[in-house]
Amino acid sequence: MKKNIPIFLLFLFTFLIFYQNQEVQAAIMNSCELFITKLFPSLFPMMILCDFLIFFDLPEFFCKYFGPLFSKIFHTSPSGAFAFFISCFSGTPSNAYMIKNLYLEQVLTKEEASHILSFSFFTNPLFYYTMLNVLFQGNTRIIWKLFFLPYCVNILIGILNPPKTQITKLSPSKQKQNFGIFLSNSINHAMNTLMFILGSVTLFFILNTLLNPNQIPLISGILEVSQGLHSLTTISYSLKIKELMTILFVSFGGLSIHLQIKGILSDTPISYQEFLKGRIKQVFFSIIFLIFV
Repeated sequence: MKKNIPIFLLFLFTFLIFYQNQEVQAAIMNSCELFITKLFPSLFPMMILCDFLIFFDLPEFFCKYFGPLFSKIFHTSPSGAFAFFISCFSGTPSNAYMIKNLYLEQVLTKEEASHILSFSFFTNPLFYYTMLNVLFQGNTRIIWKLFFLPYCVNILIGILNPPKTQITKLSPSKQKQNFGIFLSNSINHAMNTLMFILGSVTLFFILNTLLNPNQIPLISGILEVSQGLHSLTTISYSLKIKELMTILFVSFGGLSIHLQIKGILSDTPISYQEFLKGRIKQVFFSIIFLIFV
């Protein structure tokens, strides 16, 4: 009986794709437009830039000047300062791509990479700020409160959630690749990751079309953040409800982001479970803050 359930769902999914063919095609085109106009222009440069920064040893600079303070605050080795700093500006999933590369370059241990990933989850700042202005139409108090809240909550999670195992400082290899080979590999890895992200976003756009024909914001936001935020612009909810739903979407990240993170980490031992626990904590702390402030 249990084996029949997935088969039934696959047949149902196939039927809906044919039955709602026009809607599915529109969802695919919308996801591609989002990728081309918003995601690719912001993610691809950041991925290449992160690779360049690692290649030219910027992590060592951060480790030397900011690492000791970072280590005391977040209970991790000084090498994590660079990872957290770049995450604040690059957003997700660029941060997972960068943390993975730091692990592969032996700058971070497996435990340290998992720990930092749990408290360095941010929506791309430019995209998030733009959406907040659309949603709250110049209400600067709400806009800045919601903009900085994820940073404050992630810092709190990092302080209250020390790694379970002792962090061992690594001595990264000093052997450098030929720059031409490095650049070729960097572009290749970035494009492979971006194609996976495009597929993930498209899949969840299709699921939202099939499972959520009325475009209920809560369902849209749980599936895919950008769709959820966009749907809030078309609904006449109170400002407080919009605040709560906005912070819920950007704190949890949407199932699309979770699939992207899991895919990026799939060939490493970096823990997705730590990332998931971090998002649950972020949702809890953020909503508590908004309810009482």
